[in-house]
Amino acid sequence: MTDFETVSREIHGIIDRRRELYTFLGSVYAAMGIFLQNALQGGLPPSLGRVQDHLFAFYAVMVLVPSLLLALRMGRLHGGLTLNGMLFARLIQGKPFAGAGDPERAGRRNYLGVSYLNFLLASVIAGFSATVLALALHATPAVAAAIGLGIVIVWMLIDARFHRHVLAYARTRIAEDQFEEVGREQWEQHVHETLKGCNQDLIGTLSFVGLMTFSTFEALSSFGQIADDARVDIPPELAETYGPILFTTLLLVTCGIGLLVSVRVRIAIGHNSMRLYPHDNPFRPLRLTDSLLGYLLLAFLFAVSLHLFLTVSWDGQEMGAGPILAADAAAFLVAIVAGQSALFLAGLRARRGGPTAVVADASPPSDGGETA
Repeated sequence: MTDFETVSREIHGIIDRRRELYTFLGSVYAAMGIFLQNALQGGLPPSLGRVQDHLFAFYAVMVLVPSLLLALRMGRLHGGLTLNGMLFARLIQGKPFAGAGDPERAGRRNYLGVSYLNFLLASVIAGFSATVLALALHATPAVAAAIGLGIVIVWMLIDARFHRHVLAYARTRIAEDQFEEVGREQWEQHVHETLKGCNQDLIGTLSFVGLMTFSTFEALSSFGQIADDARVDIPPELAETYGPILFTTLLLVTCGIGLLVSVRVRIAIGHNSMRLYPHDNPFRPLRLTDSLLGYLLLAFLFAVSLHLFLTVSWDGQEMGAGPILAADAAAFLVAIVAGQSALFLAGLRARRGGPTAVVADASPPSDGGETA
């Protein structure tokens, strides 16, 4: 017998664990960035001379191994959300107050869902560190980039395999198991908990992106302080050429994914609010809410990351600051307009379909559907 309370508790537990892993990943990246900066400035004691000789390889391994394992862990958690989301959809089938309840819809692969984006970001960080490790082992930049990209692709294939297995198991369980009746009070409690989790996700996403941004500033400041005769495993000239490009590219991807996650979570908050208050309109654009202010800060960090990326990419070219600043402003405005447009379109769908249809379409994290 599958009961509602167990499924609901498991969903919220998975989301909490996902958030904690996300925070841990950012902490690892930030801590190793501080270590790299201190080491490049000659801050290591003589007893760690061997680490100094293989500094970039050591840094890469210390980021690579946790990010690889955390990416796999996030993939497994995403599988757990898919399984419990399908069970949740089966539990609420036939309940007018809860929506359509379509297990197959809840189990669809969504490449813009929060869980998948978190998994993808962890995989990208792993690919970044694998590229640094390859450079430290004297691979050419092209080969190193191919290795990093290969890591990301392999992990995506492994995650796809996880998803197929989860779908097969969930379908078998739905066909063979019995499901308890769900009351409105149980369902409302679940939605309230989902709203709380969504708001925590917004804060967690902003914290993670901010941590990555300022850690990147630390790392970038260290590349200009490498002595020509420094004992490091990547030649100083090569490190100063490709290091800033690698770090700013990772930061740009991180900020972009952070924006997507924020939009997805804000849409989920709107849909869940409409579940409880059908006559509310949480999708009104440009309402000065906490979530909008957080999104504006993410958009600013995205523009900053683009500025850094363009600055290091166009280094040495005779180009003034005007085009770069124009690109920054355009990126900031596009991010805001795109985010508000997504909310506006979600609101249109909600109003056209009515509260019940919106529940099926929205698929917030607690349903294991689109947003999760």
